Amino acid sequence: MRILQATKKLAATKGFEATSVREICKEANANISLVSYYYGGKEPLFEAMLQEFIPIPVFSEQLRYEEVDPIQGMKRLIEQMYHFCKSDPEISDIVHQEFTLHSSRIDIIQKYTLPVWLLLRHYLEAGREQGVFHFHSIDHTFLQVMGSILFGSNEAKSLTIVTLLDIQLVEQGDPLQEMIVYILRGLGCTVEQIDNK
Repeated sequence: MRILQATKKLAATKGFEATSVREICKEANANISLVSYYYGGKEPLFEAMLQEFIPIPVFSEQLRYEEVDPIQGMKRLIEQMYHFCKSDPEISDIVHQEFTLHSSRIDIIQKYTLPVWLLLRHYLEAGREQGVFHFHSIDHTFLQVMGSILFGSNEAKSLTIVTLLDIQLVEQGDPLQEMIVYILRGLGCTVEQIDNK
């Protein structure tokens, strides 16, 4: 666990590519041979870290089997992703870095993140079919909702923009609730529909 936590910490600050096994083991106060013994090298260590710290496949599976209506499903999905991103911003940063760099590890990341995005798309399509969501392009809507969830859940990234724009952020209300209402209102839901689900 110390090795996985050290990997996460260093990869979030320096990037996984720039982090050496020696640095990871020094941070973890572990023998360098343990990485080879337990993980088979640096690259398999990356997937072991994701497997340990990304709960997305588990909660996506739970949501899918609950078979809730699209509005309730969206609310639950947003809540889960918000809490995940808030509780572990390092993993969020690592995933963002890897996608920005178009790294060879994107396929591994997708294995752990794709379930929630497929579920999001499912809720959007089901909501449109049922007439509760209103939008023209599923692809554009999907990207906008996904961006709102990821950006709005990462306080460090949000505060960077606020600082750059020289905005005084006055905290009013619950940010999670604000995000849920913002997204669902953008999809065409009424306040009553949101509050009743």
